[in-house]
Amino acid sequence: MFFQTYYTLARDIGDLDRNQTPENAFDRRRERGVWEDIPTHRWNAVGMYELPFGRGKRFLSGVNRALNLLVGGWEVNGIYTLQSGDFLTPTWTAPDTTGTAYTTSSTPPNVTRRPDILRNPNLPKSERTLKRWFDVNAFRVWQPGAFGTCSRGVIKGPGTNVMHATLVKNLAVSERVRIRGELGVTNVLNHPNYSPPGLNITSTASAGVISSVGGTALGALEATGARDARLRLRVEW
Repeated sequence: MFFQTYYTLARDIGDLDRNQTPENAFDRRRERGVWEDIPTHRWNAVGMYELPFGRGKRFLSGVNRALNLLVGGWEVNGIYTLQSGDFLTPTWTAPDTTGTAYTTSSTPPNVTRRPDILRNPNLPKSERTLKRWFDVNAFRVWQPGAFGTCSRGVIKGPGTNVMHATLVKNLAVSERVRIRGELGVTNVLNHPNYSPPGLNITSTASAGVISSVGGTALGALEATGARDARLRLRVEW
């Protein structure tokens, strides 16, 4: 039997990576904030257990070859991840009042930027719902001639709670050939892992609303969608 578990407490602060552009090219310090996809809390547990049945095991070690093919060679694996949500950034779409957005017209173009922030937009856990994940009224459009006062990553997104499991059957055909059958199930508990809510405050129908599952960008790498089972057969020699 093998078991490993670890907990990570993290806080990563930075500004922009090479693929991002600051809203105000003359004030990069304004982009400094918590890194969006580094969760504060993350707990992982990994386990593997070879069932103690069949030849060479604690129970039924003296069975014949035929019975050993049935009861021996079973293995159960699992991995569980529990983490807090990403740090999300709200936006607001409105005419540019800073004169920094390029246009060939005398009419200011619409831009999508961070708004002014009036208070903490994160609701208590008891008040969060899929229809109102955060307080959209905590933001307003930026003031004339100024950029918004909101920093990056001020909204705490939904977390990840997912467990994957695999049932394995090993068949020793000969000393050099082995057949390995696997039944792998992702999100075996079928726990809903919600995608981030709508973050554009001017989209009144979707702002603060969670409308899909699938987890965050990090969660997507961990198969956080609905339960899915796959059967695999592998020959090793």
